Amino acid sequence: MAFLTLHTVSAQLKMTTVINVILPDSVRMDVPMSERKVLYLLHGLSDDGTMWLRRSTIETEAERYGLVVVMPSVDRSFYCDGVHGQNYFTYITSELPEYMHKVFHLSLKKEDNLIAGLSMGGYGAMRAALTFPERYRAAGSFSGVLALEPLAYQADPALAEEFPFLAAAFTELNTTTLNPINLLENARDIQLYVSCGLQDELLICSKQFEARASALGVPGRFHYSAGGHDWTFWNHQISDFLRFALEGN
Repeated sequence: MAFLTLHTVSAQLKMTTVINVILPDSVRMDVPMSERKVLYLLHGLSDDGTMWLRRSTIETEAERYGLVVVMPSVDRSFYCDGVHGQNYFTYITSELPEYMHKVFHLSLKKEDNLIAGLSMGGYGAMRAALTFPERYRAAGSFSGVLALEPLAYQADPALAEEFPFLAAAFTELNTTTLNPINLLENARDIQLYVSCGLQDELLICSKQFEARASALGVPGRFHYSAGGHDWTFWNHQISDFLRFALEGN
């Protein structure tokens, strides 16, 4: 597979940003780019858009399925709009796919697009898919912040100080669209995959998300097994997610 790093100016971020892309090399061009499945793969809070390539087997998975994998960098934005005047959510869900379509002719069809991520990236991936269910066939969250209630109940001043754009939603947990759990009614036509390690402190977020999905009759694959908030767990989960989303098992 080929690997590209793009440095490009984003209208939504108002600055130059970095996009890492895995795509077929010259000996694997039997399928046009416009007909390939695309995975938008999102990083966690302390990482950047290189981490999936550095710490997981995603390139092997991309080769197995003939995928194009797009890995943006969003700093510590929680994939939200209005972060110091920058719109990371709009960038990820609109500007980035449109740019990749124009440059690489990647498909914008629902059936060709997947989105997934770990921790903060799981939050971003699930919120993107549930906000725009017409754009993604599958969404995956690995150790994701899928419910804001546990963060709000911590009442941590440091959290509110660093993420004021997120903490503002703590006063309207049951209605805000910043809380993925409130968007689950949009999920009926999306393949949902949620996983978390049993030793992960964010396990409660996935469990609350699953409980709401069950109450609403929203189907999904929910997987919990031994593991913490680390790459040993996440590397297995990206493989399982792609099997689930692309092979149906």
